Amino acid sequence: MAEDEDTREVLFPDWEGPDKTGLTIEQASGGELLVKKVKGESPAARSGKVYEGDHIVGATIYFDNMSSEETAELLKTLNRHKVGLKLQNKGDKSPCYSPLSTPCRSPMGTLTWEGKTLFLTTRQDIID
Repeated sequence: MAEDEDTREVLFPDWEGPDKTGLTIEQASGGELLVKKVKGESPAARSGKVYEGDHIVGATIYFDNMSSEETAELLKTLNRHKVGLKLQNKGDKSPCYSPLSTPCRSPMGTLTWEGKTLFLTTRQDIID
């Protein structure tokens, strides 16, 4: 599925897994994830933006309502992927402090997955 084709983002503020959201997900023979079924009257169906046969090409995870333990465990599973983090300076150090004295920039997006193994932010100003 080309990225220019009907690519859309659907926000599920109370995601509790595909079952409670009303999705049946399957892995296609090429390794792609597909929406096999959208259950009627589910959050996915009510969104009006999720269709059977859709390719799942990315995911954005917001840390707002996650415990620090959940967030840490999630980040530990992201080995060998390109990751952009949304950062805030809450200490006395300079906003661009780095122990290695390298320039730092904060992506303004959230943790986002694109494709099988690629993590990106929603903005272009990620750390190189």
